[in-house]
Amino acid sequence: MKKLLSLVAAAALTFSMAACGSTNNGSDTIDQSGDTIQTPSAQAVEGAIDVVSREAGSGTRSAFEEIIGFNGEDQDPLTANATIKDGNGVVATYVAANDAAIGYVSFVTLAENHGKINGLTVEGVEATAENVLEGKYSVARPFEMVYMEENITDVERAFIDFVSSIDGLEILESKGTIVDTKNAEAFDMSKYGDLSGNIVMGGSTSTEDAVKALAEEFTALFPKVTYTYDATGSGAGVKNAISGVYTLGFASREIKESELAEGIIPVTLCMDGIALVVNPSNNVTDISKDQIKEVYTGNITEWSELTK
Repeated sequence: MKKLLSLVAAAALTFSMAACGSTNNGSDTIDQSGDTIQTPSAQAVEGAIDVVSREAGSGTRSAFEEIIGFNGEDQDPLTANATIKDGNGVVATYVAANDAAIGYVSFVTLAENHGKINGLTVEGVEATAENVLEGKYSVARPFEMVYMEENITDVERAFIDFVSSIDGLEILESKGTIVDTKNAEAFDMSKYGDLSGNIVMGGSTSTEDAVKALAEEFTALFPKVTYTYDATGSGAGVKNAISGVYTLGFASREIKESELAEGIIPVTLCMDGIALVVNPSNNVTDISKDQIKEVYTGNITEWSELTK
């Protein structure tokens, strides 16, 4: 967690240097490697917004669309004019070279590209891990694990303990998620003895990579334990955990009141945050969730509509 927080903090720190004898109106900044980057002065960008999105199948894209509320069933589609780029790093590079572009990237990518792209505040709130954990930054969502008490055994209980420990949280953090380690303790495997069995898991495609990483480490500690993960989506993850098809279900969203009424028990694993980014020469610094949706569905097409 400390590593991620320091990266995000670094993204907000700019060192201005006087440009002796320079004829441009920009300023020099120093990136994390110590190299000097020439950053142009912010100005009013005119003309069409270059809307940048990720490729189909991207977990970041599906998260972004789910959080903002577009491009799903019975929702407005992504604008046909969107520029599609593969990977967070490619999006950052593209936005860094285009003053009319707006894109979205992980917090880690924003920090890694300090001085090359600017992160927008959303309704006045900065894209930081602290603000996500405090529930202030809205372009974020929880990764939830759910289960029915009557369906779990000592194997699942040990896994639940593991994912909430310092050991488990460090694995989640390594997968780019935002974790809270304040009250976490080291995992004590001696409490569980010689475990054996199969953990039947499934649900969100967005949580799949992180959960499998947790399961790989857990089964290394308990070699007689195996696991399966069925990537069926958040809704199916919760539904199948309620019915007992899965002993542990996973969702990349809040658990609904109707689901909680069925007796499902939720455990928040971590948070997932996404930063809106623009070129440093762009004077737009803040955007609302409604404006993000309007931009990405093609209802706002000009930068002037965001600077009124």
